[in-house]
Amino acid sequence: MVRRWWGFVVACGLIFVMAINSSVYAMGQSCVTLGDNLSPGQRQQMLNYFGVTSSTVTVITVNNQEEHQLLGGIAPSYQIGTRSISSSYVVPESLGYGIRVATYNITWVTPAMYANALATAGVKNARVVAAAPFGVSGTAALAGILIAYQKARGVQLSPQRTRTAAREMVVTGNLGDAIHNKQKAAELILLVKQEVVHQDLKSPQQIRSVVIEMANRLNIRLTSPQINQITGLMVQLGTLSISYQSFSRQLSGIEQDLRANQPFWTQLLAWWNNLWQRIFGLIHVSWIDLKQIFA
Repeated sequence: MVRRWWGFVVACGLIFVMAINSSVYAMGQSCVTLGDNLSPGQRQQMLNYFGVTSSTVTVITVNNQEEHQLLGGIAPSYQIGTRSISSSYVVPESLGYGIRVATYNITWVTPAMYANALATAGVKNARVVAAAPFGVSGTAALAGILIAYQKARGVQLSPQRTRTAAREMVVTGNLGDAIHNKQKAAELILLVKQEVVHQDLKSPQQIRSVVIEMANRLNIRLTSPQINQITGLMVQLGTLSISYQSFSRQLSGIEQDLRANQPFWTQLLAWWNNLWQRIFGLIHVSWIDLKQIFA
């Protein structure tokens, strides 16, 4: 009897050790990418900011040509630039962590924009930091992040998904500039994307209706060219065969962050719109409508 129990304990111990080793292997090793045009002092500055040394993480140098390979034809040349400055730090995390992004000296791309695009690219369960020694737009940093993630995980992301992710980031940023609210633009793209993936939408007409519906829900007035641009992006995304379950798990943190950053009255209006739509259908309530109701 004792021998049986001892054998059972040993077996459980082996399973536990194997599980730990498997988990560590699956998580991979942290990776840093440094811009090729950084000076030695700036390279050290970035490593210090990330809190790592070249002996504790894998360090890769990313050049401007690699940035143009991802973003060429999607982002304007002035956003990509002619020098590689942006750096990134990617830490693989365990199942269920999702995607978390922080930025430093990044002036145009927001953490939500990065996270949204990374989920589209196929990134899973990772802590990401995009940084530079001085202010840069951050557009080109996406290339470094994707390179770091693939190295850290030992995987190869689909070129179709990474190009769509780059396009998504640029479309979101341009929309954010147009409506003077990048957080709201990121939330709109997220909501539309969730519907397209969840319902497996392919038809441009169906997707266009979703774009308009979600814009109304967020009280965003889109021009016809903006609607067409977002629709075109989502049609492309609809061809990528993205798993909704996996996709939504990666973005759960982004949804919470976007809601947390909204002013109280914006959250109240969104709640009211959702309630109104459930009761009376797809009827959009604007600020003018609310004033009329409570006048």
